[in-house]
Amino acid sequence: MGILGASGYGGGELLRLLKAHPGVELVGFSSRKHEGKPLSAAWPQLWDERPFASQDEVLEEAEVLFLALPNGLAMGIAPQALAAGKRVIDLSGDFRLPPEVYEAWYGIPHQSPGFYGQAVYGLPELHREEVKGARLVANPGCYVTAATLALAPLAAEGAFKGAFVVGMSGVSGAGREGEGTFFAEVNENLKPYKVGGTHRHIPEMEQNLGRLLAQGRPVRTHGEAREVRLSFAPHLVPMTRGILVTAEAKVQGDWSQGLLQELYQDFYAEEPFVRVLDRLPETKGTLGSNRVDVKPLYEERTGRVLLFAALDNLVKGMAGQAVQNFNLMMGFPEALALPREGVWP
Repeated sequence: MGILGASGYGGGELLRLLKAHPGVELVGFSSRKHEGKPLSAAWPQLWDERPFASQDEVLEEAEVLFLALPNGLAMGIAPQALAAGKRVIDLSGDFRLPPEVYEAWYGIPHQSPGFYGQAVYGLPELHREEVKGARLVANPGCYVTAATLALAPLAAEGAFKGAFVVGMSGVSGAGREGEGTFFAEVNENLKPYKVGGTHRHIPEMEQNLGRLLAQGRPVRTHGEAREVRLSFAPHLVPMTRGILVTAEAKVQGDWSQGLLQELYQDFYAEEPFVRVLDRLPETKGTLGSNRVDVKPLYEERTGRVLLFAALDNLVKGMAGQAVQNFNLMMGFPEALALPREGVWP
């Protein structure tokens, strides 16, 4: 197993999780910035003095590749790896969306449009059986995971008609070289960004919910989808990690708190990493875990349906979900080496 892009936040979290995985032999990890330097140069908290290898060395040695690279790079590497008989889990957005949609939202020409049809969307709660046989998995975005799991039961029930989603993310969600993330800019500051229908995760959310509306559950990656429109307002929060999503959903039918709670508890009853709460979720409750905490709420005074979801953006929102997909692909127990409990403080 190998990791390309191991010096970014997602790559570092992958290293931490996979080094503790009993079924993994980590044969190499690469970083353009740190090639030849020991792992501790990028991650002093990890006890491993092996050097960062070159990308070519990792591609040659690994049977399974995690691509923790910036958007636009995996589309050139994944076809090469697949042709060599390897299996690929891509943590970027390169294979999550149809190529024409990807190009419109990411502003990058897609180099390998034919490979989108081979990719399985890696949200296990919806695509578990597809992931088991996949050779190329498109790992979902962090905001998308929280928003989709917050709204999925309503969509699968056919009751979802749209939503206004507010997302709040810790600074690590911007990546290790993200713009506008200097301490002086984010400390004691809360700000919205990429609002007005411009955030790249919007089409991914709409695609997931449109599939659920058309197909129910289970969902096929390349199956039918209905048109869905939602508004999304992300905010940057002065904390290191964590995502909290609050969604106001437009629904059809008559609802009550009891019916909503029952729907969500039934939908996620067999899911190892989704917990439906009686109370409101908080990011500290999921810190360091691969869990999503979800709470549906019927506001009786106004008749509105509110949905809340919290997760750790670097674990269930990124690296942990990638390991969950890896376990499914390779026939390991799905929860192997993945924490359900968070850490404190």
